[in-house]
Amino acid sequence: MEAKNILDVQKFVLECNDMLSGKFLDLSKRLEKFLTVMTDSEDLLDFLADCLEDFDDEEEFSKAFSLDKSGNSRVAIPSDDKKRLALTVTIFNGISNGKINPNQFLETYFKDRKTTVMQNFLEKIIRPYRDLICKYFEISPNLTEDDIKKQLDEEKQAKLEEEQKAAAEQFPHLDELLEEIIKVCNQIMSLLKFEKHRTDVLDDVEFIVNSIIKACEAKDLMVVNGLVIGLNYVSKKFKNIKNFVKDLNDMIYNYYEYLASGTEEE
Repeated sequence: MEAKNILDVQKFVLECNDMLSGKFLDLSKRLEKFLTVMTDSEDLLDFLADCLEDFDDEEEFSKAFSLDKSGNSRVAIPSDDKKRLALTVTIFNGISNGKINPNQFLETYFKDRKTTVMQNFLEKIIRPYRDLICKYFEISPNLTEDDIKKQLDEEKQAKLEEEQKAAAEQFPHLDELLEEIIKVCNQIMSLLKFEKHRTDVLDDVEFIVNSIIKACEAKDLMVVNGLVIGLNYVSKKFKNIKNFVKDLNDMIYNYYEYLASGTEEE
């Protein structure tokens, strides 16, 4: 089953795994967080709503949990996946809204000689519930937080690569242009070191040139263009870098002309 936001479903699987650790005593309180994480997932809610459609919760609950004439408990969990999921949701709702007393429910239907009633409940109800959700959403039941972090990192990297590819298509040969601009900026900075007197204007020129380099590294052509325009005004007194500033203007102008001609051809 394809999810719109698989991360929320994965978070719920982690919550199931945390609950299965059994490090709690009060089931009703523990269910509060469990159900909060579950209802945070729109995909899970839609899936469970489908399971609950035409499901008679009272009748099915009575079939699954009953007492014989001698007062012995009888548990018959449905084998059908969707009915089992719907029954489990019915149990959750019953406990959370007070219709089911959790302690009485566990003591009546989940007594076991080999384990505690809580552990038996977790193994008979919570674990199959988690496994069925994992089955339908194709998630490993052994999912860990590190797995999710790795997945998010991979998705982030894939998105970055996609953006870079889109940028390369929109601005072909941009990297070459920016490399040339950085090269010219470094030449300008070298020449400015020979200026004998430090002035505010000199500081402004150096600041703008350094900013152009940083904008090139960030691959922001629009900012580079704006900074070069500013450089034209503050660098007028420095004749030794005049030709280099002109080169910057020409490179950017020619590049935009190149983009425009490519657009026209398309």
